[in-house]
Amino acid sequence: MKKHFLLVVWLLAATLTSALAQSRSASRKPSPAKNSKLGAGAKSKRPPSAYSAGQKPAGGDDDGAPEVFVGKIKLKKPVLVYYEQAAPGKSVQQLIMAEENLSLLKSLDLEQLMNRREVFVDGLSNRPLPGSDDTKYRLLGTSAVAEDTRRPAGDGRSFYSRLRVPSSGTLYVVRESAEEYRHFVKGPQKKGALLDFQANGLPGIDSVRAVYTLRKMDSAERGAGSGETVR
Repeated sequence: MKKHFLLVVWLLAATLTSALAQSRSASRKPSPAKNSKLGAGAKSKRPPSAYSAGQKPAGGDDDGAPEVFVGKIKLKKPVLVYYEQAAPGKSVQQLIMAEENLSLLKSLDLEQLMNRREVFVDGLSNRPLPGSDDTKYRLLGTSAVAEDTRRPAGDGRSFYSRLRVPSSGTLYVVRESAEEYRHFVKGPQKKGALLDFQANGLPGIDSVRAVYTLRKMDSAERGAGSGETVR
């Protein structure tokens, strides 16, 4: 009887010791909450975006079309240059620059000129000014305000006319695709140019900075060049 009682006591003591050991082991295990946070952090790592903040991937809603940007500039004595490429080239272009920069024509070719920040092209479009009433105000190419008198530009080929700019001296610059500007060639007539779609006068240029003047349109007139310059 005494042996049986001792056996029961020993079994109870062994069971209690085992329970205490399991309890201590469980208290040292990380909590499930900490495990879940570490796991989420590991899974949330993604490769960096191909575009930095503020950039828009090509092929977006605009199908890669260049964004229209309108800015303002003031040129000291602006002129319209009727540029002619040196032989054997036949490309022509209407450039806008300050009169003091005409000397660039002697040393630079057309593509180099177009890459200069001082040189622009005469805008071809008749476009509205963003944020204004397009039935009253339009952006027209600066040839609409060029003097009739043409003077030699100094390179032996080109000529220029001074611009009758508004009293504010403000002209408008629009970033445009170069596609509409690259195919002009010298025509057989003394003045003017022809379009030759086989020619590419701007092979290394994708976009141009076109210059416009702001015109107030007469309600009865809709043609390009009509109306009066806003002063």
